[in-house]
Amino acid sequence: MLYSNKKIVQSLGEILIAKSIIHIIISPGSRNAPLIIHFTQHMSFKTYSVVDERCAGFFALGISQQIKKPVVLSCTSGSAVVNYYPAVTEAFYQNIPLIFLTADRPKEIIDVFEGQSIHQENIFQKHVETSIQLTEDESKSGLWYNDRLMNESINRCILKKKPIHINIPFSEPLYETTNYLQVKPKIIKTISVENNYIEKNKYKKEKYIWKKSKKKMILLGLFFPERNMERILKNLSIDPSIVIFTETTSHIYGKFSFPIDPLILSMKSKEWLQLKPNLLLTIGINIISKKIKFYLRKYPPMYHWHIGDHQNNYPDTYYKLTTYWAIKPETFLKKFFCTNKNNNVNNSHSQLSNYRYLWEKLRKFRIKKQNSFLKKEKSFSDIQVLFFIFKSIPNHSILQLGNSTIIRYYQLFYKKKYSVKSYCNRGTSGIDGCVSTAIGSAVSSKKIVTLIIGDISFFYDSNALWNNYIPNNFRIILINNEGGNIFRFFSNKIPKKSFNFFETKHSFTAEKICEMHNWKYERVSDKFSLKKSLYIFWNKSDIPSLLEIKTQKSNNAKILKRYLS
Repeated sequence: MLYSNKKIVQSLGEILIAKSIIHIIISPGSRNAPLIIHFTQHMSFKTYSVVDERCAGFFALGISQQIKKPVVLSCTSGSAVVNYYPAVTEAFYQNIPLIFLTADRPKEIIDVFEGQSIHQENIFQKHVETSIQLTEDESKSGLWYNDRLMNESINRCILKKKPIHINIPFSEPLYETTNYLQVKPKIIKTISVENNYIEKNKYKKEKYIWKKSKKKMILLGLFFPERNMERILKNLSIDPSIVIFTETTSHIYGKFSFPIDPLILSMKSKEWLQLKPNLLLTIGINIISKKIKFYLRKYPPMYHWHIGDHQNNYPDTYYKLTTYWAIKPETFLKKFFCTNKNNNVNNSHSQLSNYRYLWEKLRKFRIKKQNSFLKKEKSFSDIQVLFFIFKSIPNHSILQLGNSTIIRYYQLFYKKKYSVKSYCNRGTSGIDGCVSTAIGSAVSSKKIVTLIIGDISFFYDSNALWNNYIPNNFRIILINNEGGNIFRFFSNKIPKKSFNFFETKHSFTAEKICEMHNWKYERVSDKFSLKKSLYIFWNKSDIPSLLEIKTQKSNNAKILKRYLS
C-alpha cells in the first residue's frame, strides 16, 4: 500500500480511521496532492471525485444527512476554498458534521504574488465549530501539536454535529509516497454523556408553570429526532392543554401534530390572540413559517422554553426566551413531563377550555376550504400541479425539496404521507446546492429519492449533474414557470423599473442539460400529460430521470394569493 510521505497527512488519515470517518469527497487539484494520494491509495477510505467545489460541498452534505456521520472534503488552495462557503453555512445551520480539509501554500509566500494564494486561515469564521491551522513541522513537538488540534477539532465535529475547517499548508514536493506509515498518532476518544436523570424534587417552579398553563404549544423546527421522539410526543398530546406544531423539516409525522402554515397563514390577529399559548416550548432550529414568527414576536407568550443540547448561544428566535434547557429533547420530555403525574391529563375539560380542541376545530375548517378551492380551480398552475405531485410521491421514499417557493407549497399541503421522509436545505435557506444535496442523499440510500425543484434553483445548481455517482433511483421534477415567481408576491412593493432585477425571466428548458449528461427527459404542460407521465415516472430505469413541468401560462402568484385568502 502506498501512502503520502507527508507525516501530517498520515496522522490525519489514522485519526479519521480511528473515529470511523471514511467518506472522502475530493475536488481535483495540485496543492492537495498529498491528501488525494493518501486517501485514494488507502483501502479504508471510500473516495469520490467531484470537480466543482460548491457542488462537492452539498454532495457531502447529502451523504452526511443520511449516514449521520461526518464526511470529509478536500480541495486545493486559493479560490477553490471559497467555493465551499455556501455548503459550510448550510451545514452549520442544519447541524450536519462536515470536515473541510483545505490545502494551503506555506504561510511565508502569502501576498508575494504567488498563484492560488489567499488568506485561508479561519476563512469560514463563525460558520464552523472550529477552525484550525496545522503546521508543517515534523519534529516530535510539531507532530504532537497537530495530533492534539486534529483530535479536539474532529471530536467537536462529532459531538456538536457542526462543520469544522482544517487548513493544511504543504510545501513542495507534493507527490512523494512511501510504503509504510511513519507515525503513530495519539487518538483521543470522545464519549457523549447525556443527562438521563432529572432529580424528582428539582425545578419546582418550572413544573408549577407547566401545570398552571392551560395553553401550551410545542413548536418543532428543523430537527432530526431519535426513534422514540414521536412516541413521547404522541403520549404528551393526550393532554388537552397541549398542541404540537411541526413543519416538514421537523421529521415528526402523525395525526397528533398540527401543520403550521395551513392553519395560521390566513389567520388574523384577533384570531391569534384567542389561540396564542401561555407557554411556548421550542425544539430544533430554523422555522420556515414567517407568519408564526411574526405572531410570536408581536404577541409573545408569557413563557418561552427552548430545549436542546447543541447550542452554544441561547436561540432567542422570538425575543422572549425565559429558560434554555441544555439537554436532549427526548430525555427532557420523557423525564420532565411524561413521568410527571400532576399533568392532569385525565381531567375533564369543557370544549372552550380545551386548547387542543380549538385548534382541531380550526384544522377541520381549513381542510374543508382547501379541498373546495382545489376542486374549483381548473388552471394548470403551480399549486394544482404540486398538490397533485405531492399526493403521487411513492410510499417509503425520500423527498428532497427545493428552497423558496417549493418548500412553502409543501408546508401548505395537508395530506402528507407519513412513510415519506422529506428534506430541504433550510439551515441558511439558500437555493444554491439543492440539486447536489439531493444527489448525495440518493447515493447513500437504496430508496427512491425525488427532488422537486423550481427552475431558478435547478439551473443555478445544474453543475451538480456533472457527477459520476448519480444512481438510477434518483428522480427530478422540475417546475418551470420561467422565472423567480416568489417576487410577484411583493410586486406591489417593488418599483416597475427594478422588478426585472428581482425576477429572473428566462426561456430555458432542461432538455439539453439532460441530453449532455445522458438523462431520461420528458416535458409536460397539461394535467392529462402529467398524470400519464407520473404513472411510469418512478418505474425502474437504467438512467436517472427528469420530468419538466411548464406552468408559465398560469398566473401562479395571483392563484396562490386567492388560495391563501
